[in-house]
Amino acid sequence: MVRTLAIALIFAIVALPLFAKCVRAEGLLSSAASESRTDDPDPPRSEEPKDRDRHHHHHCDDDVDSAASELVGTLLFYGTIFAVDAMIPDKRTVRCVNESGQEITYTIYGPPGYFSDYPYQHEFGYMLMGDEWISMGKTTSIRGSVEYGTDFSDLSRVGTKLLVEGTSRWGIDMQWDEYFENIPSGGTDQLTLGDLNFTFRAPQGYHSQFRFGLGTNLLEDRNGSEFGINFTTGYDVYLGKPWIWSTEIDLGKVGSADLFRFRSTLGAQWKRAEVFAGYQYTNLEGIELDGFVSGMRFWF
Repeated sequence: MVRTLAIALIFAIVALPLFAKCVRAEGLLSSAASESRTDDPDPPRSEEPKDRDRHHHHHCDDDVDSAASELVGTLLFYGTIFAVDAMIPDKRTVRCVNESGQEITYTIYGPPGYFSDYPYQHEFGYMLMGDEWISMGKTTSIRGSVEYGTDFSDLSRVGTKLLVEGTSRWGIDMQWDEYFENIPSGGTDQLTLGDLNFTFRAPQGYHSQFRFGLGTNLLEDRNGSEFGINFTTGYDVYLGKPWIWSTEIDLGKVGSADLFRFRSTLGAQWKRAEVFAGYQYTNLEGIELDGFVSGMRFWF
């Protein structure tokens, strides 16, 4: 079963880029940045005042609709959090003393989950479920990665990722990507795309963990910065030593553009280091920034 899943994932990683758009317009990064700009262009001089007023009114309606959708999404996110909180059994408060002698209080949802020093330290998965592991497990997990992505043409990317989680199930997730594009007309264009999310882990177990969260997106280039809301989901599956399958999906906005991102990687773990390869697809209002990705992740 593990071998079948691994072969299927590797096939997807190799095949997906072949179905990506092969022909791109000049200035892909510049086009993506332009799609995100929230500034409303001035109407033509020949436009009648009545038409300008109608155009302005339509733009305001779009802003109101966008703000309303973001508010509804935020309320749905926190509503889901509270619903999950209410449904998970065995919620309790735990008090412990850290190495400095300070008392720490935190809430445990369901069977308490602690963290190994690194995946497969105990010959299975990553998390340690139950009070019997309290003396061996950690209450905080930190993992960071560096990676390189390319579409094997004019587009390349250098990325970093960070995930910090606790026994309380809450965490912080961050991704920061620097895109570089060789412009056919000459020169190099650059674009920064990042996000920062607060996450909640549920469900969780010895061999897999699922998380979802809410945060913000950032796009920056030489013309300025744009921000927007972001919803994220992700999961890690420990297929069997040394394999780790990680997948994430982001859906949100940056400036006036809709943003969708999907990434999936298969990694091989040794002690605190993981070497991985996979595929990342980003769609910014129809502009596709995709490609093969490889890198290293470190677990602390």
